[in-house]
Amino acid sequence: MTSNPENTTASDFLSYLHERVPSFVTAIVAELKKSEYDIDVTDLQADHVCYRTESMAQYTELVEALQSSEAGGSFTLLVESEIGGRPIATFKLLQPIEIGSGNCRHSIDVIEIPSPKEGSPYDAGLEHKNLLLEMGHTNHQ
Repeated sequence: MTSNPENTTASDFLSYLHERVPSFVTAIVAELKKSEYDIDVTDLQADHVCYRTESMAQYTELVEALQSSEAGGSFTLLVESEIGGRPIATFKLLQPIEIGSGNCRHSIDVIEIPSPKEGSPYDAGLEHKNLLLEMGHTNHQ
């Protein structure tokens, strides 16, 4: 599947994710580590990856395909809501995508799919990955 599929099916999209997400996440981890800030995200939990669509039609087609019976339960819609004047759908994967080896491992089980913003064209494809930061808890009494 190319990054801009003409006819998206759930199985094509799942194959795309398994093919592209590991190298996408690995590249982000490496880039953060070699940056001037030397950011090590080895121990951080991955929250989600984002897949951009080029058009509202592509967004609608993809979201419908992932909810269809053809998807075989591989995707569960967690939420679709309007944020910043456009719909954004978030799906949970039945089987997470496992990435890395040794002490640098990430598991991706949530995919965010925003529709494009009016007047802000984007190419279809993976855009970002969110990581969760744990903060210390303060007990106030």
